Amino acid sequence: MEGLDEPFMLKFEYKEKPHILEVRPWIQQYKISYKVTVEECEITFEEDEEGQLRAIGDKHVHAGHTVDPQLLQDIARRIQETVNGQ
Repeated sequence: MEGLDEPFMLKFEYKEKPHILEVRPWIQQYKISYKVTVEECEITFEEDEEGQLRAIGDKHVHAGHTVDPQLLQDIARRIQETVNGQ
């Protein structure tokens, strides 16, 4: 990753379904968040009090469709691994 403000791609399989997601860092005054479109839903990932990423702020339901919470946890883990260079 070239810099904290550069978008990057996550490519992985979840429950045997391939995912290719663009992660767009959103730098604010004192923190950085990550915007990701998951199954047509705009999701924001921000650090919680323990420093772990969580999905917040955006609706997780779109046209009666709920995004799998375990998928969101998996994406959060993958973002952290990428950002931390693991």
